[in-house]
Amino acid sequence: MIDDVILVVLGWLLGTLSPGISDAIGRARRRRAIRRVLATELHELRFMLALVLERMRSKLRTMDQAVLNLVRPILLAYRDNTEDVAILEAAKKLLEKGDAVYIALHNAPSPAGEGSWLLPVPYDAPFLKSRLEDLSLFPPATQQRLLRIVGELHLFNEQVAIVRQAHDRTFDTSLRGENYAANEKNLTTGTEKLAVRAEALIRAINRVLGPDGQPLL
Repeated sequence: MIDDVILVVLGWLLGTLSPGISDAIGRARRRRAIRRVLATELHELRFMLALVLERMRSKLRTMDQAVLNLVRPILLAYRDNTEDVAILEAAKKLLEKGDAVYIALHNAPSPAGEGSWLLPVPYDAPFLKSRLEDLSLFPPATQQRLLRIVGELHLFNEQVAIVRQAHDRTFDTSLRGENYAANEKNLTTGTEKLAVRAEALIRAINRVLGPDGQPLL
């Protein structure tokens, strides 16, 4: 009789707990799946930003140790396929020569005839943006870090639009004298600000992703 009662109670407890356990398991699986895809997306985004930041700093002749320390682990740890293999390999070979040489070469005067400005492009994190409603699966600190990436990406793309506008105006034949010089100054300042935005976005990604692309979520 007592055994029957115990079995009934155990059955009731299991029936009560099962939905909660199933839900917890389901949430854990979703979190792992989202984390895996997010890591891949942000790994690619960060790598492209590192290349862009390197080129902008080189164009501005403002490469320094802080930026080198930021991009080096990203470039050295990247192993995936990329259309920028030549640029990546050149950067790695240059890094082997030491920090001082790397910085000096990036800050060297431009060769004669190299006067064109970089034309930046906007970037996106479509998977992250499409999963904002699922951020509740993660701890509050992780949610905050992921939302910071979304915000920094928005600021980066806003600055891209400003730089592209100034870049397009360099082809405006009606600009002469002071107006042309003013636009050149705006282009330089805009590119400097874009480099700052790229650094901020990379640092935001670094808070959720290790140098090797493994998630820290």
